[in-house]
Amino acid sequence: MMQVRNLLCGAAFLGLTLAAAPAVAQAADPVVEAAEFAGEVLFMESGAPGMVMVIVRNGQSKVFGFGETAKGNGRQPDGQSMFRLNSISKVFVGEVAASLAADGKLRLTDPLQNYAGGTKVPASGQRQITLLDLATHSAAMPREMPGAPEGVNPRAWPARADRWKWLPAQKLPWAPGSVASYSNVGFDFLADAAETAGGMPYSELLKARITQPLGMPDTGLTPSPAQCARLMQGSGLGGVFPCGDTRATGGSGGLYSTGDDMARWMIHSLADPDGRLGISHAVYRSRQGLDAAIGFDEGASMAGLGLGWVSVAADGIKPMLLTKSGAGLGFMSYVAMAPGRDVAVLVVVNRADFAMFSDITRTVNGLIASLSTR
Repeated sequence: MMQVRNLLCGAAFLGLTLAAAPAVAQAADPVVEAAEFAGEVLFMESGAPGMVMVIVRNGQSKVFGFGETAKGNGRQPDGQSMFRLNSISKVFVGEVAASLAADGKLRLTDPLQNYAGGTKVPASGQRQITLLDLATHSAAMPREMPGAPEGVNPRAWPARADRWKWLPAQKLPWAPGSVASYSNVGFDFLADAAETAGGMPYSELLKARITQPLGMPDTGLTPSPAQCARLMQGSGLGGVFPCGDTRATGGSGGLYSTGDDMARWMIHSLADPDGRLGISHAVYRSRQGLDAAIGFDEGASMAGLGLGWVSVAADGIKPMLLTKSGAGLGFMSYVAMAPGRDVAVLVVVNRADFAMFSDITRTVNGLIASLSTR
């Protein structure tokens, strides 16, 4: 392990050295090219059959592929290889909700009750669940809706009708807004509310407001057979399920994507050309203002919560980050952005193994520090 960390430190030093070199017109960013070494080391440590790493810096992007799309098939992943984003899906529904808010179609402070279609939404005294509570894991909802049928694809259940039938009988364990407790079902309710506000299914809202304008043809919830043929094969914990329709959990974890698509989205997220993404990137719940924060991989480093995003405070040369992780169905993923520094990194591996997650976050966060201007 010490040898690997020394290699990573060497990669970071190389990046800092190259940063001082004069730029070459129309050439690839040499700092980004040098970062491939850090990706290679991380891949070797991960034990995964394959890995995709996307780096964005100063409006340029590079997609690196390591290993194999499936163990033993000899095919190296590339920018067109499909993968599951899992819980990174949450920042997309946060962005859709922010877009609707910017257009005046909803307010983040609206009670969920406004979008319930007559179904009774539980409350804590006079304190109702708001859309902002849902988007910041502070709606006092459980991580998962209980009662999943045995063997069901967890990305295809529960359907919207199942969620809303379950909701009225729930008793909130604490007042919304007081505790952050990681909740997948909460983000699916947020997607349901977005559907109601936007007047179309969430999958279509996502396409109209994000993926189509940005040119992300492979990012969605209903992959075609041709797209499924490009899906990397997952491995490890949690089981592996066939490629298929995941609209039921579009808000919490159902999204498929590729390195090329995510590079476009990351560039746009950093640039924020129309100034609207500040709504989804803002920190709405600070960690110190919460009674507790339960179930977050970032642990003590978590400084606050945005619309799906987890903020990590600046530390020394490491800039403030917006981060999101995902895991399930044989994949693990992590994306981190440094707003104002024009750097972002995404790593996806086709192996679910929580023991290696800290290595991914530490390496990605350190890589961003070496890639950032200061």
